[in-house]
This record gives sequence, C-alpha cells and structure tokens, in this order.
Amino acid sequence: MDWCRSSAPTWTDTAPAPAVSHPCHPPPPIRVKRSCPSCGPEPGGEEKKRRGKPTSVQLFPPELVDHIISFLPVRDVVSLGQTCHYLHEVCDSEGVWRRMCHRLSPRLRKQGSGVRPWKRAAILNYTKGLYFQAFGGRRRCLSKTVAPVLAHGYHRFLPTKDHIFILDYTGTLFFLKNALVSSTLGQIQWKRACRYVLLCRGAKDFASDPRGDTVYRKYLYVLATREQPEVVGTTHSQSCDCVEVYLQSNGQRVFKMTFHHSMSFKQIVLVGQETQRALLLLTEEGKIYSLAVNETQLDQPRSYTVQLALRKVSRCLPHLRVACMASNQSSTLYITDQGGVYFEVHTPGVYRDLFGTLQAFDPTDQQMPLALSLPAKVLFCALGYNHLGLVDEFGRIFMQGNNRYGQLGTGDKMDRGEPTQVPLCACSLCSTRECLYVLSSHDIEHHPAYRDLPASRVAGTPEPSLGAGAAQDPGGAVARACEQYLSQIHSCPTLQDRVEKMKEVVGWMPLMAAQKDFFWEALDMLQRAAGGVGQGPPTPDS
Repeated sequence: MDWCRSSAPTWTDTAPAPAVSHPCHPPPPIRVKRSCPSCGPEPGGEEKKRRGKPTSVQLFPPELVDHIISFLPVRDVVSLGQTCHYLHEVCDSEGVWRRMCHRLSPRLRKQGSGVRPWKRAAILNYTKGLYFQAFGGRRRCLSKTVAPVLAHGYHRFLPTKDHIFILDYTGTLFFLKNALVSSTLGQIQWKRACRYVLLCRGAKDFASDPRGDTVYRKYLYVLATREQPEVVGTTHSQSCDCVEVYLQSNGQRVFKMTFHHSMSFKQIVLVGQETQRALLLLTEEGKIYSLAVNETQLDQPRSYTVQLALRKVSRCLPHLRVACMASNQSSTLYITDQGGVYFEVHTPGVYRDLFGTLQAFDPTDQQMPLALSLPAKVLFCALGYNHLGLVDEFGRIFMQGNNRYGQLGTGDKMDRGEPTQVPLCACSLCSTRECLYVLSSHDIEHHPAYRDLPASRVAGTPEPSLGAGAAQDPGGAVARACEQYLSQIHSCPTLQDRVEKMKEVVGWMPLMAAQKDFFWEALDMLQRAAGGVGQGPPTPDS
C-alpha cells in the first residue's frame, strides 16, 4: 500500500516519532494549537475575545434601564426585582412605576396617596377585576366582567337587581348598567356591550337593602363629602358629609340629606324594613348615630328635617370605640377597635336561631347590645339573616346561628348557640340568589391583617402547667408592662383619675370582651359609690 512505503518522512531527535498505525485503522488526527508560531494566530481571535467578555447591566445608563423595564408587565417587573440587589432598586423606583401606571391607565395623571403612590396605583389597576359564577345552568365557569377604564382599582362593589355598583380607591362610584342578562339556556351571562356611568365622586361608603335577595334593593344610599356654598359672613366654603339616595334602576338621585360640618362619618349601613328603615352612621371617633327613613316616601318631592340620635351602644358604653359594623333586616353587629363584638337582635325568632334560647331577650329593649365572648381579637364579620361569621386576628373563622341547611360549614346540620371555629380560610366574597362574585384588587399599603397563632393555641399542643411561669411570660414582658401600668396609676393625683387610668389599662390589656366589660362595669360602680370621696391628693394609707 502507498502509506507504508519506504519514502516516509524522517524524524529528528527533538520530537519523538509517532507510532505507526495499524493497517486496519486510519492515522489519528494531528491537533495543532491556533497560537503556535508556525500556524499564526487565529483570524479574528481578539475580536472574539472582546465579544465573549460578559457585559454587566450596571454599565447601562440608569435612564435607559428604567425605560426598558417600564415596558414589562407588572408580574415580570416584580419577578425581575427579586434577582439581585441592583435590579431590586431599579424595579422598585417610582420612575418605573410611574411609566407603567401611565401605560396601564393613560387617563390617570395624578398620583395617589401613600408612601409609594405610583407603585400602589399601578398594582391596583393591574390586579383589579370582578369575576362571577352563575348558580343556575349546566355550565360552571368563572367569567370576568367589563371593567370601567376610569376606575382606580376596586375598593367595594354591590350587586343589585339589574346592575352593579363599583367604588374605586379615589372615591368614585361607577354604575354598570344592564350588566347581567339571561341566555337561551337560562344561564346568567355578562353583557359584552355593557355601559358604565360615573354616578358620583367623593363617595366614602354606600349601602342598600341588607337582605340577600337583590329584588329588594330598590335604592342606593351613598355617603359622600360635598363642598357647600359660602355662608354669609365667611370667605371660604365648607365641606360637609351628606347621604344621597339614588334609584338603582336608572341611577337618578331622589333624595339628599346634609349634616353639619362638625360631624364626619366613615361608614353607613341599613337595618329594618322599608317602612321602618333605620340608617346607621359611624363617625370617625367610633360613635354611632341613627335616623329613621321611610323608603315609601322618598320619591315624593318634599323637604323636611330629620333628627340624628345617638345609638344605645354608644350611650350605654361610651368608652367603646366602634371600628366597623354590619347589619341585616333584623339585627346589627359592632366590632370595636380592641376586637370586641357586640350584637343587637330585634326579633325573637332570630335571637333563638343565634343563641338557642330566649332567656335574655328583652322585647321592650331591642337595641341593648349583647357582648359575644371570643378568645381573640376580631377583625372582620359577615351577618346573615339568622347566622353570622367572624374572622379573628389569626385568620380563623367562627360561625354561629342556624345551621339547618349546613350553611355554617361545620360538616353537620346542628345549630350553634356560640361562636364555633370552622376549618376554612378567610377570603372576600359576595353572593346573591343568582351569582357568586369575587372581587380582586391588591393594595400594597394594606398590611397583612393576620398574625401567627401562638404555639399554646395550636390544636394538639399541650397547655402549659400553672407552675411554668417562665413559659407563659417569656422574658418577663408582661410583668414589666404591669409594673408600668401600676406606676402610671400611682402617679394620678385623685381617685377619679386613677379609675379613668385603670379603664384605659383594661382596654390595653389582651383580655376577652366579656372580661373587659366586667372590669369596666365594676370600675364604674366603684367610681359612682365613691362619689366625691378621694378628690384630694392620695394619702399613704389609700
């Protein structure tokens, strides 16, 4: 063969001769380095080396990085900000969120409130949505409604017989007309050609008939702030709270009542039937006022004066500061700022369904508030016709009342005369006879309301013994707080001041609502019994 002839090249001593390949195998390939002097450098090697060097995003101008990131979706910007510290600072800047907010809501030119106004506005408008699922028909699909473009997030909503009202975070109330229609299969559908109307601005809260059946929701009561014209003798106008009543069928305003500028309200609820409607208003100071309204006379064009009266829960318990309230056609529920729950029941049948007995029911004093005993602070509540639901600070749900149809979620049909915990997680829903509604709108300024459940309250954890004082008070924090309370009480000059300071201390202490009521009532009795005694400075024997 040609490859084994004697004319093969000779080899010098400087390099070993390669092994002769077997006739059946081809010779191995010879690998030569590109940088060897005999072959010369690789063409374009320097360019490739410079091109292969990684370039950091930190070398880009910050304005260019902000401009590029502002075109990403909100979900991607949040994910990108979790990659490194530099991108976290860039993605968290207000300049990026301002551009994204203008892209999501072109008509929103004024920044909102809060520490991060543009980021809050962008996330509110990105996450806003109203979904519904019809109970009738064969299909069980979740549909999304038509969203008003002008709405700055969704704060609250209320479905009526034919329409839906939506309140955004700027106090603008929208009226979605002819939203739900029935299909040929009998299923409720969202009308694609839906029209929405801006009903009013400056709204704080709104309410309608408290019954779950939307047929009864004929009127819409809106609590709003309005600028009043200049009064004779003054040079500026004053803003006053008012209640405006609208027809839900066409959005026409039929009634308006204006309050004094010194009174500021934050929540409105209705209780009672149409002819004996009671309108409850919650002030910023936690007091509750009520006035009577006859809905059958609202469509008559006339002017009259109504009298605001302080509700009995605020008259009998003046130390209580109500944070929120809920109502139905025959009862009202109040939640204080300390997490206590007080209940008004106006009919004996509902009282029997809720508590299982009529022993403490007084038909002559139906507004007397009843304290519910709960082991933790209550944050939210929901009130049905003859049952109620409470959510405490640990996210646990407690149900009470009639359970004939299993509506309490306990797994049986036994009534509950006291709050009973159910194994569910808390969420925000609203339902009518036709549909189940789900409202979504995330607010970054709203901090998590729940906290972790202590180990001593977790199911299955053994209770600590009475002798384990260190385990019950780790670090002695409770003992130090009690010492500070005693020193504050001792520094008060008179007995009346000491009693008032003791009432404040009881409100601060983590006690049950019934225990707080007991201490407050006992202190009131001692204060009344003392009378004028103890007005001077304290003596060593006191």
